[in-house]
Amino acid sequence: MSYSTVAKNELCHIRPESDCCRLAEAYGLLLYSRLLSEGHDSYATETKEIADLMAETTASVCGVYTDVITLSRPGRNSPRYTVRIPNAGQKKLICARFAEAGGGILDKECCVAAFLRGVFIVCGTVTEPSRDYHMEFLSGSERRCDMLGDTLGRVGIHGSKLQRGDRWLFYIKGADDIITLMKVMGAQYAVRHIEQTRNMRDFRNNANRVFNCDQANIDRTLSASEQQCAAIRRLIQKKGYAGIPQELREIARLRLENPEMSLRDLSESLSEPITRSGVNHRLKKLMELAEDKRPSLTEERRNQ
Repeated sequence: MSYSTVAKNELCHIRPESDCCRLAEAYGLLLYSRLLSEGHDSYATETKEIADLMAETTASVCGVYTDVITLSRPGRNSPRYTVRIPNAGQKKLICARFAEAGGGILDKECCVAAFLRGVFIVCGTVTEPSRDYHMEFLSGSERRCDMLGDTLGRVGIHGSKLQRGDRWLFYIKGADDIITLMKVMGAQYAVRHIEQTRNMRDFRNNANRVFNCDQANIDRTLSASEQQCAAIRRLIQKKGYAGIPQELREIARLRLENPEMSLRDLSESLSEPITRSGVNHRLKKLMELAEDKRPSLTEERRNQ
């Protein structure tokens, strides 16, 4: 079962306590299912809870009993449910009920929440949080899309609209806005799920960043160590171990024997520990000596 379906099932079981909120929820359900639009008298869904809610709400708020038709689908386990207004006269009664309320249906904050709940149930979808933070509402017209955007703005949520075919889509990106809307609508379980998923995603992302940072440090250490070991070997080949200055011999030996050691580990392994920067200075000195092309005093006398 998808995250959208789980969230909608939870919302379908919320019953507004006040008449004004029941009216607002019914308005959201019927307006965005297009049952108030001319030429539309039915709404299809794969979720029985949604069909039952729409039939119950239409009866209790508008006094109209809709038909709920169950159709089996070959090759599928779940049937499809169609909520249908019986005739044009019944539809006029439904429209008249909202006309009576005028423009005051969404005056109260509690009614805004109920309205948005109804809208999401019939035309909203939300992506599984483990994949992405994306919620969208498929509206029948640009006017309804703009109305939804304005209503969402009243609860501090902002999104964008786009046209898809002959319909308009309003979408929201980002976990914070989706969580806010879920809370406004009353989907407490859905909120907990997305918050837990976000925390897990953040933990994994942080762990990956730390790992990548540590790996980069290790790679840099090993790369530097390889260069240092190569320089020390050249220096020994050129001058012999005895030709290395006394104060550099121990660090040269330690680096050759422990190429994986960090500067800090090397500093702590010396017979007389020095600072990390001190170790780095000595290793740089060894590399400079290895790159020195000038012949030593012994070599000059041998060549004379």
